[in-house]
Amino acid sequence: MDMTLVQYLNGQFSLLQVLDFFCRLALACVLGALIGIERSKRFKEAGVRTHIIVCCGAALFMIVSKYGFADLSFAGGAYFNGTRGADPARVAAQVVSGIGFLGAGTIMVRNNSIITGLTTAAGMWATAAIGIALGYGFYSGALIATVACVFTAAFLSRMERTRKENTHIYIEIDLS
Repeated sequence: MDMTLVQYLNGQFSLLQVLDFFCRLALACVLGALIGIERSKRFKEAGVRTHIIVCCGAALFMIVSKYGFADLSFAGGAYFNGTRGADPARVAAQVVSGIGFLGAGTIMVRNNSIITGLTTAAGMWATAAIGIALGYGFYSGALIATVACVFTAAFLSRMERTRKENTHIYIEIDLS
């Protein structure tokens, strides 16, 4: 029996749920891109594409975690984490752990003393958290976190650079 994708999805989820999933993933792409655009402007290692992929992937992991195991939690009496029912936090926790590998790849040490890539690594970690929030449906938290990340990366770096440029050290030595 041939079944179209829409018929298959309607059998699994309502059309409203599928539209909700689409909105979550699309918003994850947009919010990930906002953070990535700021990093790209500064010619950083992880730019728009990386942040979109991280945020969208994290959102999808959370959607799968939240909705993908619903049949296991009720049918057959499956047990997760010592309790009856699926635990969506388990997949999210693995995303948090796994993103550390990507972040570690962006951190570099040059000249045995200069460390670069920390802000990019932190941005990717936060982008994954935003994706998880979107996958869960926590839109307001994802939007607030995106604004905070973009503001921090874009505007506070200017303030930090200005502070570093205006810092002078004077040493007085009294030889008497």
